[in-house]
Amino acid sequence: MLNLFWISVSFLVLLFYWWYQKPEKSPPGPRGLPLLGILPYLSGFPERDFGAWSKKYGPIISVPMGWQKCVVLNDYDIINETLVKQSEEFNERPYIRFIDMFSDKGVAMITGGPVWRAHRRFGMSAIRRFGGNKGAMERKVKDEAMYLVQQLEEIEGKPFKIHNLLTNAVANVICNMAFGRRYDYDDDKFEALITNLLAQFKNVSDWKTNVLMFIPFLCDVPPFTKHVEKSMTLIRPIRAMIGDLINEHKSTFDPNDIRDILDGYLESFVHKDDNFVFENCQDFFFDLFVAGTETSSTTLRWAFLCLMLHQDVQDKMLEEIDQVIGKEGTPSLSHREKMPYSCAVLHEVMRLKTLIPLALPRCAAKDVTVRGYHIPKGTQIFTNLWQVHNDETYWKNPNNFEPRRHLDDNGNFTNSKYVIPFGAGARACMGEQMARIELWIFLITIIQRFRISIDPNDPDPPSLDDGTNALVYVPPAYNMIIDSR
Repeated sequence: MLNLFWISVSFLVLLFYWWYQKPEKSPPGPRGLPLLGILPYLSGFPERDFGAWSKKYGPIISVPMGWQKCVVLNDYDIINETLVKQSEEFNERPYIRFIDMFSDKGVAMITGGPVWRAHRRFGMSAIRRFGGNKGAMERKVKDEAMYLVQQLEEIEGKPFKIHNLLTNAVANVICNMAFGRRYDYDDDKFEALITNLLAQFKNVSDWKTNVLMFIPFLCDVPPFTKHVEKSMTLIRPIRAMIGDLINEHKSTFDPNDIRDILDGYLESFVHKDDNFVFENCQDFFFDLFVAGTETSSTTLRWAFLCLMLHQDVQDKMLEEIDQVIGKEGTPSLSHREKMPYSCAVLHEVMRLKTLIPLALPRCAAKDVTVRGYHIPKGTQIFTNLWQVHNDETYWKNPNNFEPRRHLDDNGNFTNSKYVIPFGAGARACMGEQMARIELWIFLITIIQRFRISIDPNDPDPPSLDDGTNALVYVPPAYNMIIDSR
């Protein structure tokens, strides 16, 4: 018994010694607790905790998350130096079991390798080919914006939640670009698809997702097993619908008539390669649909909430819209250069309400040295976009919603490099161009036609300080009232 006691004591002493021994040339940072790391010390907003630690330890810090060693980049310069200037060294994703269950051969969370490179290269060119070069994407967004306006006109003057309608509209843009079809909002299959998408997005916004990212074995431990099972149940119908669209396109594929991005994928990976892998295609379009839908929808919900709570900003924005576009004109991307205040509003929304505060994690592809610090191969890298967007070095009163901070003394829009909502480097958001078009057209179209306001009878009115934070920072559910102008 005595020997067992001393063996146990010796093991614990060695464990603590190993844990608190800082590897040579490792970035500084808090040590946390053995096995748990700093997880017990994190609040519901870990990006803010990392930002606070960076003031003590510096812009690049190392933090143990569970038993994983991670590095967090906390200012613009270190992000640029690491992810942009050394993009090849940081172009991989870590293996995250919970996320891998959804899509492991797509483009967003695939670890790296030839499939990722092929998907990334194809995705960038396909978005330009089927949308950017000839304005097709803008036309599709404009058309969908008018469908959304028709829906809003039917509920004028009544409090409602805009979440589902926005998701319908943005999802239809993706469906139109990717699959060559648009769905009516009351289409049974489309309604089921959106219901599952919204439920899944809510599920992964739960705190359990953050825990599973760093302690993967909990995927097999209650209550986390139910969290995993629920996600898989919600995802299966989405993947099944995408699978049906792939099979339909394969059966009607004509190399002389490439209709949409899916046809383009078949042309690139099937017509020229007999080793077509169905799952790769399914994962690619699952990532494109899911990531491209709810992110833009959520940004728009934050934008509407900001404008409802700052009516003076909405008034100035409306004045500019009337001067440049008029009450009956059609909002276009070409109007942006003449609408600096509206550009500043959207820029400020993306700064203040950082959608993915810590971005999606990267992984060091090999041993790397950054500012004299050694980062071993396999280390997870987190990009603290929230800290950049709230750094008082760049921003005065960063907690305030102030669009004018993005205008110079002559009223011209200044596109600050310190606003990087789409990330940086080799893994920056592939759909940035599409997202920016959607955000501009949908936002301007709705503000042009409606006055938006919060429900005066709401016993618990929304606040910009509220929101749920996990992988994505989402606003609280709120009621909106619209009135035609």
